[in-house]
Parts: sequence; C-alpha cells; structure tokens
Amino acid sequence: MAQIKVLVEGKHQKNGEKLEIGSTVTLIKTDKNIIVDPGYYPDKEKLLESLKNEGLSPEDIDTVVLTHLHLDHIINVYLFPKAKIYCKLKSKDYSGQYQNIAEGYIVRADILDSLKLAKDVEFLLTPGHADGHISLLVDTSEGKVVIAGDAIAKESLADISKKPELFNNLEEYDNSRRKILAIADFIIPGHGPMFKVKR
Repeated sequence: MAQIKVLVEGKHQKNGEKLEIGSTVTLIKTDKNIIVDPGYYPDKEKLLESLKNEGLSPEDIDTVVLTHLHLDHIINVYLFPKAKIYCKLKSKDYSGQYQNIAEGYIVRADILDSLKLAKDVEFLLTPGHADGHISLLVDTSEGKVVIAGDAIAKESLADISKKPELFNNLEEYDNSRRKILAIADFIIPGHGPMFKVKR
C-alpha cells in the first residue's frame, strides 16, 4: 500500500488587506516518489525541510503532479529537475502531458479517470475549479485517500451546500465534489490538513 505524508499544510487566509496563500504539498511513497502540488515560493524552505525529514532530496522525486496551474500550487516545481511533471491543460480535447523541466521536453500523455500513475495511485478528473483540474486517488492501509487540490479546497467545502469562493464552472465543481466524496475515506484539500469523510 502507498504511504502519504503532508509536507506543507496549505493556507488561504486573510491578513489585513492581503490574502496569504499556499497550497498543501503532499508526498506519496509507493513504487515512485510523487509530489502533488509543490506549492508557493514562501513555503520553499518548509517543503525542503519536510522532504529531508522523510529521508529524501528533491532529486529523489520521480513524479510531480500539478492538480491545476494556479500559481500557489506550482511555483516550487523547479525544485524537482529530475521529475516527470504531469498536468492537464484547459482544452477538453487535450488529454494531458508530462514534461521534464531540466531536459526541456514535453510528451503528450493520457490523464484519464482511473488511469494508474503508480502502484496504488490513479488519476481522477475533477474539473470545476479549473477546466483541467485533476486529483489523485491513493490506496493506503488506512483507506482510500483523495488528494483533491482545489476540487475541495478546504474541509468546509466537503459540504455540497456551501459554494466555493473561486470556480470556473459550478455545476462541474459540484459534480467533482460528489465524485470525490463518494469514494474517499480521507481527503487532502488544496488548502489545509487531511480530514476524514463523514458518511
């Protein structure tokens, strides 16, 4: 079974006139070392320290998955020069891609529902917050964990009656939330700690 560790707990909070933001950064250890959403620049040192505490360096990361391309989720991607970086672009006709930033190439690749990324890890398409939004479903010894990115940005948004602050398509957002809630035992949101799904 895969192991999951939240390396940086994301935030999304007002500080006077400013909005302090930064995504949750998650490590998956399986037959690959995977980072989901490497996060925002102010969290760089915290991310590197947390990775070190797991006995890993940035060079040990095989794969980075970007749930979507908003800046607070992707800025630290440059820290992982050896990783294949997966993302899905806006167009519904473009299935997805991975790239290696150090070597300067892009490869078109399928990112589809239930497609395996690694042992005990598969993609979930979860549009709504952004057109190309993806999440990951991970089988762990504690149960099924969905790393949701901003498909469920914080625990309060697991309540379908609550409207998100930022979305591209509310109907798709709600459908993605329902999809995640139907299969997840635990959710790692885009901003905040992991939480147990209440049935």
